[in-house]
Amino acid sequence: MGAKDILVAVMGLDQPGVVAATAETLTRLNCNIEQMSQTTLRHQFSSIFLVNKPEDLKSEHIELELQTAYLAKKFHLSVAIRDFEEPGPERSYDGDEFVLSVWGPDRNDIIATFSRICAEQGINVESLRAFRIENNQSLQVFEVTVPDTVDTRSLHRIMGERAKAMGLRLNMQHAAIFEAIHRVRVD
Repeated sequence: MGAKDILVAVMGLDQPGVVAATAETLTRLNCNIEQMSQTTLRHQFSSIFLVNKPEDLKSEHIELELQTAYLAKKFHLSVAIRDFEEPGPERSYDGDEFVLSVWGPDRNDIIATFSRICAEQGINVESLRAFRIENNQSLQVFEVTVPDTVDTRSLHRIMGERAKAMGLRLNMQHAAIFEAIHRVRVD
């Protein structure tokens, strides 16, 4: 009997015990959580699990078991399950990791504008966080992989000019520099 990788996405109202109920159900079904990412936004829970499941275990059964566990706890959650897909050989994820920070007056087109620039340059957005900060200001933090074929100086100039035209500020740092500067040491 073999194993198969699937993605399990869970979202809905956040409550204590959501991760535990999900992990316990998957464990009981002999599934292994290989990777997981979770966040909450204004009390709304969202997660994605990369799960290795027994090959003969149907995804529909996993979904039913998760929904049953959530109903027993009175959780208000939705579940989506799909097969894991390996990227094709035409898609390369090689490149340098950068952190782009964009901040200033909140606008409804910030994420669309800068993610479009990334897409046009073949830059993959690995992670994105957007925050409202004081006085109707916002901050967007893009973690991106910039392919070796992209001139980062030109990219920085293009993004900086776009940010300025929108009344925003932009900072672009190599991820290693960003992490070194923002690392918190706990003794």
